[in-house]
Amino acid sequence: MFSHRRTKPFLQTFSCECLSCRVSCKGIMHTVRRNFTTLFFLSFLFFLFFLTPAFAQELEVVVSTQFDAQTIVKGYTLESSDELMRLGIRPETLNVSTRVDVKTLDSSLMQDTLASFNQDPNDEVATHTLLGNIYLFDILNKESYDGSDFFFLEIKYPQEQTSDQRLHGRRRIFFYNGVKSVWEELPSEDSPATQSVRALIHLPYARLALFEDQVPEVGEASWYGYEGCDCAASPDYPKGTYLVVTSVSNPTKSVTVRVNDYGPDRTVFPDRIIDLDKVAFAKLASLGAGVIQVQVKLLQ
Repeated sequence: MFSHRRTKPFLQTFSCECLSCRVSCKGIMHTVRRNFTTLFFLSFLFFLFFLTPAFAQELEVVVSTQFDAQTIVKGYTLESSDELMRLGIRPETLNVSTRVDVKTLDSSLMQDTLASFNQDPNDEVATHTLLGNIYLFDILNKESYDGSDFFFLEIKYPQEQTSDQRLHGRRRIFFYNGVKSVWEELPSEDSPATQSVRALIHLPYARLALFEDQVPEVGEASWYGYEGCDCAASPDYPKGTYLVVTSVSNPTKSVTVRVNDYGPDRTVFPDRIIDLDKVAFAKLASLGAGVIQVQVKLLQ
């Protein structure tokens, strides 16, 4: 009673050849359509609830902590899933019970903001490079925090960066200002002793990241008369650091100097990357040159 025609779609492959069978045929076709729709819907639900969360879990990992009355009185320090970011909540900083989430985010989730951040740095010389993951903390019950106290933040150096002393003093914690759509620096303390950067924050929600100021290796150098030594003033490297300074116009000339002072001021001399004692400067060029182009590298 039924003929199967390959040229027609699946739902049209059944036809009725007698009037008495049309009712039952329509019933069969209705059942097929209904089952097909159900199968499609179930497949969609499977993707939505099983495959999508698995993909999302690769991009963010959440650690949730419930603050009850006892925890609020004692205070508590939360830690991210990768154990590199900590959020310290002091005793009685929160007012009522709440859940607090700490998320570890893959940088791809905010790639657009990172690209614009590097294209338009806060200063005219250094750019900023993300170190490690991006973090997010959220006090879910906003009535629990009135902003009268602060939270402690600490982000540890990524393991691959711990031994690089060039980064000392140039790591800072930034938070993403969603209103202005910009990354803004938090006053930070870079501590090699603890291998971490610390800051304070007065927000119930923030996306945070650790950035490194990239030091320009080529720029201007001037000279000054001070101790008559192979020494220099640098705005990028701490005192006691040894640097190799090479003339750009004559790469055969270089001098090893020890940083013993801070400067030059980048707000006044944005292209100046080092000031050399006149003894060191004379090994690269005549003092009459005043300012020369140099390359600066850390002495390993």
